[in-house]
Amino acid sequence: MSDRSLAQIAEKLKSIDVAMLVTKTGEEGAIAARPMSNNKDVSESDGTTFHFATDDGRIDDDLKRSDECGATYTSGEFYCAVQGTGKLHRDRATLEKHWVKDLEKWFENGLDTEGLVLIEVSPKRIAWWEGREQGELTP
Repeated sequence: MSDRSLAQIAEKLKSIDVAMLVTKTGEEGAIAARPMSNNKDVSESDGTTFHFATDDGRIDDDLKRSDECGATYTSGEFYCAVQGTGKLHRDRATLEKHWVKDLEKWFENGLDTEGLVLIEVSPKRIAWWEGREQGELTP
């Protein structure tokens, strides 16, 4: 076991643009995963990440049904699994706070994209591995 601070792990996660965001889906609670950018928006104090999507896909329905979710990250020999809860934000002020210009390649109308939502993932457990080192944090 190795000791790394939450801030150190958050820095690693910031450097990995795309995570596989995992939710429970459907009435049976099957697992669904999709690639999502964290836009380098990772809190060093608690590991919270933020991801933009639109509400015309399955992810918003999944999070309405169950807020349990997770995300996996990998880069080189670094692997990380985040387990936590997801919350949907639709208010303009919150979306503006987390918006970055690079998102316009996915959302051509920017903050005015119809159905734009922000997914806040609050971790309850973060497990990580890098080479022979590994650790777990519970923010």
